[in-house]
Amino acid sequence: MTLSAFALELVEILLPVIALFLVALIGYGVALLRKKIEGIDNEIARQSLSTALTEAESVGIDAVRATNQVLVNELRAKSEDGKLTEDEAKEAMGVAKDYFLGHITSGSLEILEASLGPVQEWLEGFIEAKLSAEKRGLISPVH
Repeated sequence: MTLSAFALELVEILLPVIALFLVALIGYGVALLRKKIEGIDNEIARQSLSTALTEAESVGIDAVRATNQVLVNELRAKSEDGKLTEDEAKEAMGVAKDYFLGHITSGSLEILEASLGPVQEWLEGFIEAKLSAEKRGLISPVH
């Protein structure tokens, strides 16, 4: 048996092992790429949600301030005791909700709904929280 014949037999014997090794290596590479892609998708989703929440925060504060400046102050001035009735408070909440929905971008709204659920289920509580924070002075005034 010559050296070239021996080398050919050795390659024929090792070929399935080499092929199996390559398949395993490719499988590992694909799994690693999938994990990287998943990490990228999660990071993009996290950044998108963070941006949408930041916008919602800003628009929510603006909604409370705009409603207070225009509607609530006007209603209080008209009332004898300076307090809002239940119907007036509901009207003010409706105005604040309309302001929020009219000023937040559709992209941010879609991200928030995908993450938090339908907007009507969380918007009133969100605006009430912004109003409470505004009343307690936890939101810095606009300069």
